[in-house]
Amino acid sequence: MNFHTVLNSSSKRQFGNRLAAALLCASGLTGALAQADESRWVTETRLSELVDPALLPTGANVDVKFVKADERIGSPKCPAALFANSSGNKMWGRTFVRVQCVGSDTAPFFLGVDVKVWAPVLVIKNMVQSGQNVSAGDVEFRTMDLSQLSQGWVTDMAHLANKTSTRQLWPGTLLKHDHLRGQPMVKNGDTVKVVMSGPGFAIGGTAVAMGEAELGEVVKIKTAQGKILHGVARDALVVEVNL
Repeated sequence: MNFHTVLNSSSKRQFGNRLAAALLCASGLTGALAQADESRWVTETRLSELVDPALLPTGANVDVKFVKADERIGSPKCPAALFANSSGNKMWGRTFVRVQCVGSDTAPFFLGVDVKVWAPVLVIKNMVQSGQNVSAGDVEFRTMDLSQLSQGWVTDMAHLANKTSTRQLWPGTLLKHDHLRGQPMVKNGDTVKVVMSGPGFAIGGTAVAMGEAELGEVVKIKTAQGKILHGVARDALVVEVNL
């Protein structure tokens, strides 16, 4: 074996070692990204995906921005960053995300974000008196940041069907579910048909309502024998009791 052959073999071994190291590094990066995907880690351009879609009404747009830029992101300390929401944290308004740096040994840290959820909600356009039916002509849609509003806003015009106002509503008022009352299926003192059901049986009867209930609400009833039961209003003057 001559010197030229030894040199080539040594070069080949060094090249092989470097290639193996490069592949190992690439494999580690791929593994980190795979782990990130399993934990709902996203890139900066996909931050809005961290907002739970179940909380979003139809037509909502989500805008997520950093409260303050962090100099570590994009620097050698954190050349590439992935972001995730923490368990139990609602991604609305001023909150935070967890940051994991890829390509460095920087420990994970938290970064403040401002989450805005823009969606059309119903606002009172004309004065509505207490007890008055609320019609489509009394409201209008306005796009607002839901993260800045108290819960209970109405986003669907269909929710107005057969509803009356529980209070006087002035123009500009954000319409909320507790501002509306549906038509009662059962009123206090009504004689109602009662359907009692249990495992393998169903019987009918009558009783007297001891309260008022809309469709699907629970109402107290009193049977002819004086027994007090609770049932669900299923139709006009019909109450279902599960035994």
